[in-house]
Amino acid sequence: MLSIIDAVKNGKILLIDEIENSLHNKIVEYIIELFHASRSAQLIFTTHNTNLLNLKKLRKDQIYFVNKRDDGSSDLYSLFDYKDFRDSMDVEKAYLQGRFDAIPYIDDSSKNNKLVEELDAIKINPST
Repeated sequence: MLSIIDAVKNGKILLIDEIENSLHNKIVEYIIELFHASRSAQLIFTTHNTNLLNLKKLRKDQIYFVNKRDDGSSDLYSLFDYKDFRDSMDVEKAYLQGRFDAIPYIDDSSKNNKLVEELDAIKINPST
């Protein structure tokens, strides 16, 4: 918490990976509001908390997505880059529907169900 206070008070940049780790949603929102209230402090954070995809909490030029490619490299792009985006759109819902890409692809095809069959075949002895 001292790093947050120092950054806001002294106009510094603070980087936080997975800002929601061990913090309640309301605490995360409060931290973001502290930086919004500052004239020069900046907060750069990563998150998997889709509740923050809300234009009442962040501007569209403040929201960036990362999409991992098949070759292991990543693309970084802003919500602001989507010209067909409407300000009335539910950003979280659109993201979860895959509109902005950047969501994991989960193969739930019948080939992947083989894994479930293999797990079912494993006998677990609860007495060991």
